[in-house]
Amino acid sequence: MKHLNKIWVFGLGALAFTSCEDLDPDFQDRYVTSEIKEAVLERNPQMTVAGVSGIFASYSSYGSVFDSHFDFGYPGVMLGLDLQPADMAAPAVGYNWMQYWSAFRSPSPSGTPAAMAWYHIFDQIFACNATAKSMSPESTDGTIQFSRAQAVGQRAFDYFVLAQLFQFNYQLTPDAPCVPLVLDTNEAEVAANGAPRATVREVYAQVMTDINEAISLLEKTNVTASQIIDSKPKRMISKAVAYGIRARVNLTMGNYQAAADDAQAAIAAFSGSPLSTEAASHPGFNSIDLSNWMWGIAIAETDRVVTTVICNWPSFVCSFVSDNCYVPAGTWKYCAVDLYNQIPETDVRKGWFLDENYKSANLTENEQAYVEQFDTLEPYTNVKFAAYQNVVGQSTLANDIMLMRIEEMYYIMYEAMARAGQGAAAKEGFTTFIRTYRNPEYRMNAASNESIAEAIYQDKRVEFWGEGLAYFDYMRLDKPVDRIGKNWYPAENFNVPSYSLDPTSGKSMAGVLIYCIPQGEINGNAMISAADNNPSCTRPAPGQTY
Repeated sequence: MKHLNKIWVFGLGALAFTSCEDLDPDFQDRYVTSEIKEAVLERNPQMTVAGVSGIFASYSSYGSVFDSHFDFGYPGVMLGLDLQPADMAAPAVGYNWMQYWSAFRSPSPSGTPAAMAWYHIFDQIFACNATAKSMSPESTDGTIQFSRAQAVGQRAFDYFVLAQLFQFNYQLTPDAPCVPLVLDTNEAEVAANGAPRATVREVYAQVMTDINEAISLLEKTNVTASQIIDSKPKRMISKAVAYGIRARVNLTMGNYQAAADDAQAAIAAFSGSPLSTEAASHPGFNSIDLSNWMWGIAIAETDRVVTTVICNWPSFVCSFVSDNCYVPAGTWKYCAVDLYNQIPETDVRKGWFLDENYKSANLTENEQAYVEQFDTLEPYTNVKFAAYQNVVGQSTLANDIMLMRIEEMYYIMYEAMARAGQGAAAKEGFTTFIRTYRNPEYRMNAASNESIAEAIYQDKRVEFWGEGLAYFDYMRLDKPVDRIGKNWYPAENFNVPSYSLDPTSGKSMAGVLIYCIPQGEINGNAMISAADNNPSCTRPAPGQTY
């Protein structure tokens, strides 16, 4: 694996230091090798903080894979994935860099989406490996236990994401080739000889091994993130987040009772609460310090993605940023009309989007006037996400990026209960939840276990719109990407079948929904050839259906 050598090959020599304070923070995050950390750990467990900080700092970086405005790290991957299914749309204008994703422009080994996901996520995996390698899983030191939990917990999340991007769902294709497994225990061998594609089943087994270890360590340690860092501790993996990750994995694997149990454990371990109806009736979702956020990407005003002014997630998604950003330039992110129409008028989330007359009941007079001034404004544009510090026309775009919030655990718990045969209890619990936090007049007409689970999923499409989760649910549930007759621009108006709906032996249409391994990896990894890759697919043509 050629890319493995990119991160940890610096010959730093015998540096003399005894704590993380002796190193420049940027140096710590990027260039501290596992061997140096291991030597320092014998004297000062606090040095583990340097490695852990580096893991989470790698989430948000500008131009590390592509020298292009859409490359602002994992948040760019999240946005691209949101544009691939049929819930979020954007105009097909020149400033819309994200058409690589929304139009399935490059479903090949040279494709931009594949390279973005592969290299950003594997960079973080290598940082996890280096940190994990430097500390014993048997240590009784609380700081080491907490820090190792961060490394293996984040690695579990990373491989879980990769597994869903580079192969179809676990329940459909468990023995299909997926991605290579590069771990702290085999990285030297992989660097020398390469690594083959592990199967989907093997990748999920490693994900479960890692997240189980993370939970075990977090149950043992008395150290918390707030004792490790001074600001935004929810950038790190808490016990609640670790249970939340495992709940996602079990749901995807079809382990429904385990998914429900893990979601319930996450709720019990979390000290916050869901967003209230009143709070949800205004633009928000912009700060990791909000009470319903479990985990997020912490962004600082001095980060490069912020100082670029326009090369960041808010510039591409938020409707209240300054007029020199990408959204006001015409790349509005708006809701699919069929999804918008299924939101009842009594539901506070109806106001997360403008209506066909460009109005939202959730906006102040100032907010409404700001968006209406732009001639390019689209019906059903989202006004869900507030600008940084809730300043309309904001030019400093330092919004934190959400990775998990507590509401998701309720959705997982109730959907999993329904799929495990407890539909009546799931329906009752979910109805109470939605009436309490989103729509006091909510009614669910579904009766069977399957229809109750489907109703919960349909509501989830609304609740987590724009938060980087939609693609994974489409793939988990084997849903087609059906945009025909809706409010997509003609160039992106097509119907892509799901895996099970595509009748061709090579899944030639549905194949665009998963990525090919990047050509750079094929060239540099002796254990993966072009013949081992997912097949390149012809992207769907405008108006095409199946």
